[in-house]
Amino acid sequence: MNFFRQRALSAAASDLIEFDADSIRRLGKPDVWLADPDAYEKNGRILRDTDTPRMLAYSTKDRLLYATDGCNSCSRRLRTDLKLLTPEELKQFAEDNELRTELLAALIALL
Repeated sequence: MNFFRQRALSAAASDLIEFDADSIRRLGKPDVWLADPDAYEKNGRILRDTDTPRMLAYSTKDRLLYATDGCNSCSRRLRTDLKLLTPEELKQFAEDNELRTELLAALIALL
């Protein structure tokens, strides 16, 4: 698992990250993962779910993007490789799919 920001997490927050990863694994087999720890725990308070996806995962083989906000998980098939999106296409894709642009850009940087 890669993290958007590096910081220590409590055991409870780590358990939530694993729960979210398991929910994505039920949909497919991504090989690149990114979670935002600030969306799991803030000021020592555990966040059960969020308004926007807090974990993204991507299958480079299938060109499938997975996202979860703690309550729901979804997947989107991309017509092109995620790393080939132009900045404008990236922004539009993020808006169309209610994703945080900076989180999606960080996932692309991992590719």
